[in-house]
Amino acid sequence: MFLKEVDGSFKITSVFIVGTLLVLLMISFVSSSSSIWDSIRAGITGKATSNTFNLNISVGNSPPNITAVYIGTSFSPLEYSQRMVTFYFTANDSNGYQNIDATSGKANFTFYNSTTTVLRANSSCLSLGNIDSKTLNFSCTVDLWYFDPQSTVWGVTAYVQDNSAAVGQNTTVNFTYQTLQAFVLQPPSLTFASLNPGDTNKTPNNGPLKMNNTGNYHYASNSANISVNATNLVGESNGAYALYANNFTVGNTTGGSPLIECGGAGSTFMSRAVYQNVSSAVLGYGNTSVGTGPGQTNLYNCLTLAGNELTSQAYSTNGPNSQGNWTVKVG
Repeated sequence: MFLKEVDGSFKITSVFIVGTLLVLLMISFVSSSSSIWDSIRAGITGKATSNTFNLNISVGNSPPNITAVYIGTSFSPLEYSQRMVTFYFTANDSNGYQNIDATSGKANFTFYNSTTTVLRANSSCLSLGNIDSKTLNFSCTVDLWYFDPQSTVWGVTAYVQDNSAAVGQNTTVNFTYQTLQAFVLQPPSLTFASLNPGDTNKTPNNGPLKMNNTGNYHYASNSANISVNATNLVGESNGAYALYANNFTVGNTTGGSPLIECGGAGSTFMSRAVYQNVSSAVLGYGNTSVGTGPGQTNLYNCLTLAGNELTSQAYSTNGPNSQGNWTVKVG
């Protein structure tokens, strides 16, 4: 029927309808998702305007943390021995206490100044088990020697590792190591060979007196720190006669001719019942078991004159007429 009737108006209307349909299709197409357009364009040009990628992030191991150190604030030396100091510390690990190597606990005590460093350590602290799901408790004992220096700044270091060898340590705690004044004297007695009246400058046959510092106090020479109190050596049979204290000297040096300890430089004449300072003597602290070093000093004695009036008998500090033993003191 449309083919038979030739009508320009009809034809125009038909074209208008078709054109309208094309426009509507184009509008719908443009308003569709941009991803469709991108896909079409990529198919035409071969170039994409976006891509996706993967992410892979690994979280590393957290090291342990020593959260607390429990130790006393002050310790005193034990004479000529060791002071065993036991303390405790706790180690925390965010991955659980099982991640802490229970055999890795270590600790040390450290003293240092401008000239000296002292380290006392224990490399096998004991695990006492876990406190909670993330915390282990450790016990450790470190020994301090009698000759370790007095100080208020002995530092404590506590140390652990986890199973990945990550390290945790704590160095925030200090303690005081106190002063100990003590010494021993050898030999316990001095003996002289037989003397004759009028003899001069005679020294003991078993000297010198050796002072061993068994504490950690430094006895300096610039004060009355080492001194000797002498008595007369009274005759054991006849107390009317004596070797007089003021005829004896004491010093800390020896040698020369005449012997320097017999009234020379560095020696001191003694007086009965009076403490005479050995002004040049110094007694430091140190390990006296090695036989030498600052923890030892020698005192040399000399009888400068045996009186002509003396009679033949023994003269001593422990006979029936004794005036008492000689005394060496420090401090």
